[in-house]
Amino acid sequence: MIRVLNGLALVLAALVVSDLLLWWWRPEETFLALLLVVAVRALLRPFALPAWSPARIVAAGVAAYAVVFSFITVTRHWAFRTHALDLGYYVQVLWSMSRGLGPYVSLPEMHAWGDHFSPTLYLLVPLVALFPGAVVLLIAQSVAFSLGALPLFALARRRLGSDPPAAAFALLYLVSPTLHGINIRDFHIAAFAIPLLLAAVYCFETGRTRWFIAAVILTLGCREDAALAVIGLGLWIALARRRWLWGLGLAAGSLALLFFDIRVLMPYFRGEPYPHFLRYAHLGKSLGEILLNMVLHPLTTLGFMVSVEKLRYLLALLASLGFLPLLAPWDLIPALPTLAENLVSQDPVLFSHRTQYNSFVLPFLLLAAVSGYARLSPRLSLAGRPARGLVLGLAFFLSFALTSRTLNDLAVKQWWAGERQRAAHAVLADVPPGASISAWERFVAHVATRPKVFVFPVGIEQSEYVLLDATTVPGRDPNLGLDRRGKEVTLTVSGRDGPAQYRYEVVREAEGYLLLRRLRS
Repeated sequence: MIRVLNGLALVLAALVVSDLLLWWWRPEETFLALLLVVAVRALLRPFALPAWSPARIVAAGVAAYAVVFSFITVTRHWAFRTHALDLGYYVQVLWSMSRGLGPYVSLPEMHAWGDHFSPTLYLLVPLVALFPGAVVLLIAQSVAFSLGALPLFALARRRLGSDPPAAAFALLYLVSPTLHGINIRDFHIAAFAIPLLLAAVYCFETGRTRWFIAAVILTLGCREDAALAVIGLGLWIALARRRWLWGLGLAAGSLALLFFDIRVLMPYFRGEPYPHFLRYAHLGKSLGEILLNMVLHPLTTLGFMVSVEKLRYLLALLASLGFLPLLAPWDLIPALPTLAENLVSQDPVLFSHRTQYNSFVLPFLLLAAVSGYARLSPRLSLAGRPARGLVLGLAFFLSFALTSRTLNDLAVKQWWAGERQRAAHAVLADVPPGASISAWERFVAHVATRPKVFVFPVGIEQSEYVLLDATTVPGRDPNLGLDRRGKEVTLTVSGRDGPAQYRYEVVREAEGYLLLRRLRS
């Protein structure tokens, strides 16, 4: 039986490789079959693990993650699978900051601190000054995520007193479906909180107070609602570690900062109230009102937090960690404020396990998983197998299953430039640096290193150039029209004041892509 399974696994592995090269099927589907065969084989007879140094395995995993996900994210960008929001947004913000213009964007036009308060972005300004554009951000994000395995490994080694299981948790982090989902979804400075929070907890537990404070400050600077994660961290320090002054002071200070950011600082930069409460309009219009209603109407709040989709979300988060966090409820405290934020929302993006809104949840679930593993008795066994090993095996199996779609992005079909993609890059090469432009959504991140860039058809009235995919215009937009006569194109946009027409000349055309320059009458 073992030989049959070994042979079947080899055949399926060869099919996965052929799918990656030739796309006979989606690679993830063949990989899932391979994963099932390997799992059955491991249950019948455990694999002999190589006698490698755990620290070296973790180092190799960190390097492999950084390389693989840099490749995936950069090739997704080159294949026009990235977006104006949020990659184009951050490209423009950081370009503006690197030029000494401050954190301004035109997606829409505003001071960026009026949308999200993220001063930690300043750490990336030197990189962007040297290498403007999206690629450096995507690589920096992948490298930052990979480095999160190091404090997790150190912390797990400290808590467990053994290198091999600590290395297993570091690798489990690197194959996390949540981490992969966040990494692939463009760029988000909030996600840098993942390695920062892991580092903060490690520094706290090892008495590195100054480094702990630095990690907390950088976390708070990732985004205004990172304060929720630090509030949770403070409560954990107070309740689980009995460091009452430190913990309650940290929680209270973070809560005060959250109110200041949302009530004073961001409205000052935006010129109007904080915009993101719309996701919680069913609970109130302000932070105070939302919190008050949650306290006064707990059953109603609980009703908002319970649904099939939200249960599926929680199961996905826990399954990828073998449900180990449930064995360490005290260590789940830091994750609760952000989990509550996600669960009371009615926006499905917030309760998807693969989005950036889990950046303040994932680090604490990982740490709770380590504690949960520590609580499993080494003597406990199931069917003659150590329970600890079985649970870790289950965690890896479910993680690989839930993140199998990541494999699709390595397929040649996904990143090899086709004729239209090569044509698009040729058209992009003719866009003048610095010129104002309204561009098709998938082009925005490629042309965002300028003061004025808009998502077509927004901003065409103040743009010198328009870059679009003519095969999608007017599409389903009844307010948009395109009329072409030779080298002249007229765009008609209907608004509140009626239709407005704008005349352009064709500068470059290829495979349906048009680069237009405004004609002045």
